[in-house]
Amino acid sequence: MAKEIAFAKRVKTEIATNSYDTEQKKYILSGFIRNGATFSLGKIPSLSLRTEIASVAKLLYACLKDAYSLEPNIHYEKVTRFGRGLVYLVTVEDPKLYEVMENLEVLKDGFERMTPSEGLHRKNFKYLCIGCFLANGSVNNPSSSKTSYFLEMAFTDKADAMSIKRKLLSFREEKTMSFKYIKRREKYVLYLKKSDQISVFLSFIGASEAMFEYENARILKDDMNITNRQANCDAANYSKSVKTAKKDIEDIDLVLSHTPINLFDEKAKAVILARKEKNELNYRELALYLTEEVGINITKSGVVHILTSIREKAEAYRREEKFSSEDKEEN
Repeated sequence: MAKEIAFAKRVKTEIATNSYDTEQKKYILSGFIRNGATFSLGKIPSLSLRTEIASVAKLLYACLKDAYSLEPNIHYEKVTRFGRGLVYLVTVEDPKLYEVMENLEVLKDGFERMTPSEGLHRKNFKYLCIGCFLANGSVNNPSSSKTSYFLEMAFTDKADAMSIKRKLLSFREEKTMSFKYIKRREKYVLYLKKSDQISVFLSFIGASEAMFEYENARILKDDMNITNRQANCDAANYSKSVKTAKKDIEDIDLVLSHTPINLFDEKAKAVILARKEKNELNYRELALYLTEEVGINITKSGVVHILTSIREKAEAYRREEKFSSEDKEEN
């Protein structure tokens, strides 16, 4: 049986296969390089981008070639650890890389880290986020019953994480996309834990199919949780009704051992007989049964009033029996 593709991988594949113009590819490249690249200095500098997804490797290749007229190479290596398969490497060596890295707002003169500026402009920001997510982003499978909802982007530089977080929180029409921040080992992580916010972000980065899949799975999962909670609630209510009925019947039997049923009025007599016969019904259902099946017009309050009166009489008889027993012991 073929192994199911991870949901995060399907999201990235969808994003990578969308169409982008040259300017958009530039900012996708900027986002990816900031978090998923190795840059080596030298007379002829080199750049290496790693990804486990073939379509992402093809997109990075196109970004380097179309945006900067570079001549990258793609090759792969096998990785056997943690069940992984192939890792794709997109590499390029070119003296122009120093200029390219500065133009991408990643490195100045090959070593000075730059904070994104043009990349934070609204028309470019979406594509910067796409690159960041492709490099070090993850989202859990919403269909999984073992995990909660979670989406994250990990950054290698705290200033990048904070700049992107501030920009995301400044949005008005996507104001529910409230990313939180945490430092995890050597990474700076922005994350979402609310399902509706994750759907908004997936839509924002262009993963429309994944967003609809996420929403459908989320709705089914939430409906199942609601159904389970309702079933648990119904079971608890049923157990409570049976326990209450057992106590009512004990009280009724005690009262009837002292007072013949013929001495009760018609409604009280009907409630007594119905309670003993229908011990699974709650008071509302018992009133409905008496009204519709027996022909005794009575409300839930009427049933409660009669059974409360019987309970009080039963307690009075128990006290009498207790006192009588104590008197006998003293004598």
